[in-house]
Amino acid sequence: MRFRLGLAAIALVLTACGNSQAAAPADTPEATETSAAATAANFGAPVDLGGGVTVTISAPAAFKPGDFASNYLPGQLADLFTIEVKNGGKAALDLSTVAFSATTGGNFCTDLLDGDNGINGAPTDPVAIGGSISFKYAIACDAKAGDPLELGIAFGDINAALKGTLA
Repeated sequence: MRFRLGLAAIALVLTACGNSQAAAPADTPEATETSAAATAANFGAPVDLGGGVTVTISAPAAFKPGDFASNYLPGQLADLFTIEVKNGGKAALDLSTVAFSATTGGNFCTDLLDGDNGINGAPTDPVAIGGSISFKYAIACDAKAGDPLELGIAFGDINAALKGTLA
């Protein structure tokens, strides 16, 4: 299912720059193309969104949200990702034009904000031509480790979905 997020909502989805965390997946999830223009990739490999824009998303890593995390309820499973966006395009990239979503077993996961773990909202400055930015993205799901995960990326008319399992 595809949806777009405005700048205010994307601030809840993405975080400020810094602190890369790599996670070793138990398996190698595959990406599927949901648009002919999207390039299939695995978690940890660049996804070509066209126009010189690529997004690389780390494998999901389990984490414990802080006491003041938003959009998280005790008993939910929380997973963390590091996202890197590279802008090889011809204009600065407004990150509000790139949207992320997550589902597990047909149920939507919520986007998580957690200042205690450095998940503070979207970078608000555009990504310069030839520039890149890394930030943390986290989700909370009514699921358990090992359940199927589909992480969607939407950019213009391009949609891609990385498939794997929750950590």
